[in-house]
Amino acid sequence: MCGACASNRPAANRTDRHGRSQGRWRTYYDEAARTQPFTAGRYRHGRPVGTFRYYGPTGALAQTERYGREGYCEVTYWYPGGQVERRGKAQWLTGAKGARFYWFGPWTRYTETGQVRAVETYTNGSHTATDVYQAGRLTTTEIYKNGQLIETRPVQ
Repeated sequence: MCGACASNRPAANRTDRHGRSQGRWRTYYDEAARTQPFTAGRYRHGRPVGTFRYYGPTGALAQTERYGREGYCEVTYWYPGGQVERRGKAQWLTGAKGARFYWFGPWTRYTETGQVRAVETYTNGSHTATDVYQAGRLTTTEIYKNGQLIETRPVQ
């Protein structure tokens, strides 16, 4: 990339006059040297937009968040080798106490070989159930209340 082209880009990690994040945003494990990225994404009026990427300490992609309207996003966690580990939906809400991130609906967990390991269900950010799979077959359903396992049902 040419130096003149890079200098035409707006600076990263800016805030507006209301203190809200704006534009490109990047954080680093080593803020002083800025060689090891931790996050990369964009904000508009303090809300994340587009795709956010999170990196592990080795530099491998660890998580992506693809934002749509109203703060809804699809979240994917990655194994270090690049395979999908977990995928589901979440919503970013901003309130009086700041921003919160709520998982909702089904979240699918995979083995490193790509087989479904479990499907977790979330309601209003709380884990409510998990369907457990072994060798691609549903074996158990777990029921949760207030985040605690209360019942395990074998599937016949």
